[in-house]
Amino acid sequence: MDRALAAFAGIAVVVVLMPGADTVLVLNASLRDGTRAGIVTATGVVCGPVLWGALAGLGAAVILGRNPLASALIAAAGGIYLCHLAIRSFAAARTSWRTAADIDTAPDDAPHGGAHGGATVTHFLTGLTTNVLNPKIGVFYLSVMPALFIGRPVTVWLGALLGLVHAAVGIVFLTGVSVMSGLARRRLGRPHNRAFLESVCGLCLLGFGVFALGQASAAVAGAAPALEQSVVIGLDDRQPQRGAHLDAEPGDAR
Repeated sequence: MDRALAAFAGIAVVVVLMPGADTVLVLNASLRDGTRAGIVTATGVVCGPVLWGALAGLGAAVILGRNPLASALIAAAGGIYLCHLAIRSFAAARTSWRTAADIDTAPDDAPHGGAHGGATVTHFLTGLTTNVLNPKIGVFYLSVMPALFIGRPVTVWLGALLGLVHAAVGIVFLTGVSVMSGLARRRLGRPHNRAFLESVCGLCLLGFGVFALGQASAAVAGAAPALEQSVVIGLDDRQPQRGAHLDAEPGDAR
């Protein structure tokens, strides 16, 4: 059990260090609203693996693995949400370009500001939603858990435990991203610099969103022949029964 957890922790480190939408999201929140906002967003992000791990233990990931259409719908929702975040980032960049600010007035770092009240909830939900609307995480748990825990029952508690390990690794990395971004915010907080960074983050989020939509479209296209074949088989199964019913009618009349 300990060796399996250590092996999973190593896999989680590799997964976390791979650049993705979560990292861009935390980076953007930190540069826009300060270190605290980035950490709150990161907290929402790392709650996703705990939820996905528990769902994998319950068998929800198996359903997604066997039903590409359901997985594609979740992926499409995630892609649309990422595109929405990209549009928001572009809007913020446009505002920054139009903002007339003195060169000496750069925003303070997040220890004195950042996410408060409703903004805190918004950052948290943004991070959580982005991660939850990624069905590949559930499939990842589905593929890793049986391989590491051979002969052991895969339960919701085991999935949640692995999710916590994944979350612990993720929060360390994403907190580092938030802190470094918050420190850079002092130098990069001028309107033109902020507009450039918002645009870059928006392009990255848009790229991830379009990629997710493309994956969802490919999954639907791949599932269409199987769905059509199942419909045809169902119709073929009904035809002999209908023919036998018609053949039986003259006999009944006699």
